[in-house]
Amino acid sequence: MLRASAAANNISVNLKSVTDTTLDSGVEHGGLLLAFADAVCGSNAGALDLARNALRDTMGPGALVQAAAIAGNFSMNDRAANAMGIPMEGMFLVDSQQYRTELGLNDFPSARNTPER
Repeated sequence: MLRASAAANNISVNLKSVTDTTLDSGVEHGGLLLAFADAVCGSNAGALDLARNALRDTMGPGALVQAAAIAGNFSMNDRAANAMGIPMEGMFLVDSQQYRTELGLNDFPSARNTPER
């Protein structure tokens, strides 16, 4: 979705920044958003408080609400798909092959639900 949104808005993004936060994502406030995403997925309540406050203070309360809603929706979708063992559709599997390899996504436990083609 990020690739499609970036292309539609003529923005160049570096997807490797998702797994290597030392890299610039090319997204405005990308570092804050990645820190928030990491904190949401982690178990450190203090880190989440810091990330949430930094996001709110820099981008505003509306951006914090939007980021939290997006994080919650992705988590819900992923958990439901993983729980049911839903494999990635063939079209998406082919289109994502390069960046899945570059980012190491095939090494995640949920990748076992999708056989390589």
